[in-house]
Amino acid sequence: MLKFFKHSYLSQHIVVIVMAIILWLPTFITKSAFFIGDDNTPLYNIIISLFDFSPFIINTIVFAIFVISLFLFNSVLSANRLVNKYSTVGSYTFVLMMCVSSNMPACYPFILACPFILMAMHTLFLIYQTENPENYMMNIGYFIAVASLFYYPSIFLMLWVFVSFLILGFRKLRYILIPFVAFMIVNAIVIGVAFLFGNYDNLIESYSSFFNNITLSFDMTVGNVFMLILTTFLFIISLIKVLGSRNSDYGSNFKKRVGVGIVMTVLSALVLFMHGPLMGNIMIFMMYAFFYAIALSDMKKSKIADIVMIVMTVIILANQYLPLFGITI
Repeated sequence: MLKFFKHSYLSQHIVVIVMAIILWLPTFITKSAFFIGDDNTPLYNIIISLFDFSPFIINTIVFAIFVISLFLFNSVLSANRLVNKYSTVGSYTFVLMMCVSSNMPACYPFILACPFILMAMHTLFLIYQTENPENYMMNIGYFIAVASLFYYPSIFLMLWVFVSFLILGFRKLRYILIPFVAFMIVNAIVIGVAFLFGNYDNLIESYSSFFNNITLSFDMTVGNVFMLILTTFLFIISLIKVLGSRNSDYGSNFKKRVGVGIVMTVLSALVLFMHGPLMGNIMIFMMYAFFYAIALSDMKKSKIADIVMIVMTVIILANQYLPLFGITI
């Protein structure tokens, strides 16, 4: 199984898309779409207000964004030499991890923000590969700002950017301020547009409602707790393997890129238990997929990896389809 996904032919891409369809199918069968409430991000509210008459349309749009994200995720890994160049391991691990719980294939704000977060990650990996990184730094701020208009916790990714700059060797104050200025420019434009259209008070109330009600929540079902423990255990094993990798194909800056990923994972772990539906703050599972893909791509003997991938696939499929028969764990 692992050997199959270490290639990037049409057959691999078809299998990944089919698996994504299979895992999202229960959402379409139940005709359910997740509406998080009134006090939410501006762009998320716009999409919901336009299509709230049809859960099918909303789920179709979100699923299309999900498919874009899974291929973008794989591209980020391969383009930055974190996995083999011609590999779809990243796509497959992304599909599995983003559907760990039966609640996850739905119209959560994070899924809409995911492409912009991935573009910010890719751009961050590019800044040390150019002599003039300022434009890349500006783009990082823009991407995170747009992501935060879908998913408020994306704002905390600015902290990830600052720490990552230190890891990558960009320690001047000017470098630190560039993405911050870009982030503020986008938000200033949004506030200005909201003011012109008379939605300024609602926008400010939405921001203040989120930041004034940041709480930790541990309200999880037994099944979700089990999956969180299992995926975290596999992440720790993957991280140990990745940190011990001596594969020269990854380049001299491999450890720095891994360090950037570790910082984002730590931040994602804090976001997981933040304000809102617990399984909606699923950035941590994207980062688990990040390290799973790197570790799997580096494996020479695939028997154990094949068994783990098959077992995880079966468990996640069961999580998605058992609720259709009234069985919840």
